[in-house]
Formats: sequence, C-alpha cells, structure tokens
Amino acid sequence: MGRLPRRACALLACLQVLIISSVQPVHAGATEWMDLEVVDGYLMIDTEVGGIAGRSIIDTGGQVTAINGKFLESEGLSFKTGRKITVKGVFSKDKRSTYRQVPTTIFGSPVTFSRLVDLDLGPPDIQLLLGGDFLDSYIFQFDYTNERMRLLTKDGVDLKALKNVEARKDRDSGSLLVRVNLEENANAWLLMDTGANGGILIDRSFARRLDWIDTYASEDGAASGVISSSKLESFRVPSIQVGPFGIENVLVSIPAPGESPEYFEKDTQTGTRMARRNASDGLLGYDILKHFVVTIDYDRGYVHFYPGEEAP
Repeated sequence: MGRLPRRACALLACLQVLIISSVQPVHAGATEWMDLEVVDGYLMIDTEVGGIAGRSIIDTGGQVTAINGKFLESEGLSFKTGRKITVKGVFSKDKRSTYRQVPTTIFGSPVTFSRLVDLDLGPPDIQLLLGGDFLDSYIFQFDYTNERMRLLTKDGVDLKALKNVEARKDRDSGSLLVRVNLEENANAWLLMDTGANGGILIDRSFARRLDWIDTYASEDGAASGVISSSKLESFRVPSIQVGPFGIENVLVSIPAPGESPEYFEKDTQTGTRMARRNASDGLLGYDILKHFVVTIDYDRGYVHFYPGEEAP
C-alpha cells in the first residue's frame, strides 16, 4: 500500500502531539503505560469512531490507516468519500474506497483522519487498523507479556544508540524490515508485522532452499488478509535468531502448492518493464514478538527487543 500524502501525514503528526500531551507522563518523553489487549495475536486498543465505542488494531505491517467496512455497515455510518486506491494485501490486491474527515477518539483524545481506506478487518466491533502513517511520529513500546503500551518522544529516547535488532526501512513501501537468522548462513529480511497472528511467513521457494519442506512435518491451514484468504502449510522449526535472542520451536507458514500470494509477486516499476521483487522475504508476527517488550521507531527504522519476563 502507498503512503499518505504529505499534507495528511502532517495533520496526523499534529494530532499525535495532542494525544501524547493528554496522557500524564511518568518521565520526560514518555507517557504512562496504557492498556493493550492481545487478542489472537493482534494488538487491540479501545477507540471511538463517530462517537461509537469499539476496538482497533495497531498494525506495523500496514502502511496506511484503514476503517472496517463491516463496522460502517453495521452502524449505518457514512462519511465523505475520496478517490479509490489500489490496496495490496498479503494474498491479493484490490481497489478500495476511501473516506475523508472521519472523527475518532484514540488514547482518549480526538483525532480526525483526513483519509481512511475501507478494508475487511473482521467483526464489526473492530473499527480501525492503525498503520504506518499513524506510527511515524512517535516511538511505540509494546509489552506483550503484560498487555500494555506507551508512547515515547523521539527527542526523549535515543533508540538509534539502544537498538539491538538490525532493521531498516524499505525505500519503496516504507515498511519496517528486521533481519532474522533462520539457519547458519541463512538470513532473511522480514516485515515486522504486529498485525500478523502467526510466526514467520516465507515463500515456498525460500523454504525449499532451506530444505525445510522435506525436513519438517507440516499441517494444512489457511489465513485471511485484509483483501482475501489463502491456503497455507505450517510447521515448526527448532530455532531462529533475532538480534541477540534465540527463539525455539518457531511456527513457520508457507503458501500451499498452487497458491501465489500477492506479497511474493514481483512488481513492475512505473514507466519501465523491469520487475522488482519485494524487498522483504516474508513476515515476522506474533509467535516471535510475544516473547518481548518491543520498542519501535517506525519512521527511522530502529528496533529494540527486551525479554518480556524481565520487563519492569
């Protein structure tokens, strides 16, 4: 998915100043801890849209913020519409409607989004998917074990000096990628996705090169994205390495034979016939992140992991 126009991003930045200043700080540059509900691997917070209470998903894997079409339909809500845009999900892509000037309440403060994309986000009590354009302005800290989160200002925390996981931003999509050691001399750049409830998703050809398909017994399954669903095969590998941390018994999913998820397709660059492979080798989700307090500077591409059982 593309990023929001500069004007929209500037609006969000101003609104986020209101959010962080409305929460009582516990020390310079940080809010107090706020409740965070982990539901089936998704990070959920309380929100309001159009004065109606609900829940929303914080998703570092999405580049834009979206609204749940089922929520709008169930509540009979309508907002000003904008132009349709092409949305690329994990399994397919589609043109979707957008809505303008949608009033919401996030972290107890009013936020009016200049544009929200209509996506399929599950049951109607889920209102929004808060993506990369929302996460850009602050450092976010997610404590999975204790189900809490807080915001940190960039001038209050030097995450560049503290980062302990190699990460970078994808130049074209703006996605946050982390480097993961899958096996000795086998590394992958995986999109860090708090909106993925699995472990690791990689392409079938990648798993074949690692000899994982013939080595580990798999089970058939399926997964749903914001556009469509796909059949998968899943198995567990003994361990992987993320930064200084070894993680055991890791859930890995790959497309089932015959499936071709959009995420692994090559894109043709505008104005050329050159195909560009996705800069990411796959996704890294909940089955890894659940072990940590995860601190993310989404905008600048810095990541820090802290063992969850040791969290203050």
